[in-house]
Amino acid sequence: MGQEVGRLSYLDWLRVLAVFGVFVFHTLRPFDDADWHVKNAERSEGISIGIAFLGLWGLAFFFLLSGAGAWLALRWRTAGGFVKERLLRLLLPFAIAYVLLSPPQYLLEESHKGRSGASVKAFFSDLGGDAPLWLRDTYHLWFLVYLLQFALLGLPIFLWLRGQHGRRLVDWIVRHCTRRGSILLLAVPLVPVHLLLLAAPGPDHGWGEFVFFFDFFVVGFLVMSDDRLTAAVRRDAVPGLILGITAFVTGVATGIIDFLEDWWEDPGYSWPYAWYSLLITLAVWGWLVAVLGGGMRLRGFQRPLPAPLARAAMPFFLVHQPIILLIAYYVVEWNGLWSKYAVLLPTAFVVSAGLAWLLSALPGVSVLFGVKRQRMPVEQRPGRS
Repeated sequence: MGQEVGRLSYLDWLRVLAVFGVFVFHTLRPFDDADWHVKNAERSEGISIGIAFLGLWGLAFFFLLSGAGAWLALRWRTAGGFVKERLLRLLLPFAIAYVLLSPPQYLLEESHKGRSGASVKAFFSDLGGDAPLWLRDTYHLWFLVYLLQFALLGLPIFLWLRGQHGRRLVDWIVRHCTRRGSILLLAVPLVPVHLLLLAAPGPDHGWGEFVFFFDFFVVGFLVMSDDRLTAAVRRDAVPGLILGITAFVTGVATGIIDFLEDWWEDPGYSWPYAWYSLLITLAVWGWLVAVLGGGMRLRGFQRPLPAPLARAAMPFFLVHQPIILLIAYYVVEWNGLWSKYAVLLPTAFVVSAGLAWLLSALPGVSVLFGVKRQRMPVEQRPGRS
């Protein structure tokens, strides 16, 4: 099947790589120093640093790509059509996956941690709590809720950017991004926003994190909205890599890992927080420019993504964490940290990929798991010869 008209293949390839990155991230979680649903008795400092590195920019990159995808969708959809499409591809799979996949994760976690009274009924009876649903017990599915909220909140901004006044702002930004490395200056207005809000009190995935990721969602749309900004990102992939590495290494050298371990338990404002907040914003934007610009440059990413791979991406995201938890539940009881991981990663990938392919190939079922309906080529549509 040919590539959809107007699609940018490198975005599709990068999106699949981002999903795989989330998968790798979650396979590492049983072995890092932080709490998670299923934990190994032996922890690894090296894995904790790897987790910090991936978590630093990986999710922000996911949201950046989603913002870029919103730009693509709005090129030929009305605002109403855009909202309808996002509801179908985000809210529907969230509801299905929440009902089917969250209770098993809850049962595995409760059993692993030795807590009694766990049942499917107990899981659903907790829906009346004070915190919003997606902040309490949706496991990895919070990402879909963020995406849906970002799409609805971002839509007025996107429509404004496409208008006369918005184009003036874009032109002003372009004029300041003509020199090599200058696209990295887009991080400057993000620094004070993140400095102010990241330490705001709240539960996990609270408002500070919400705004942090929403910023990069909007930046993804902004970058794709003008060919000159896209070209600037492509041009500045290497400076972005240098900034990302420098900021991350500086953070590690000055103790960001130890700081964050304590800070996440009790977020607050302090001089060390101001320093690390600055480094995090610079590192994230540097890596985003490096990876997005690199994807634009890679020749292989200019070819259309194979249709089965594209269709299986969302189902893979939905099913991968429950499968990781199920396998890790038994694997962590074995001996040898790295031998456990050598079993967990490939086994979870094969099972997740196989189930994702099956779900994406079943007529009717695939739509429930966020698979985009295939559009019939123009030359094959009824009424055309």
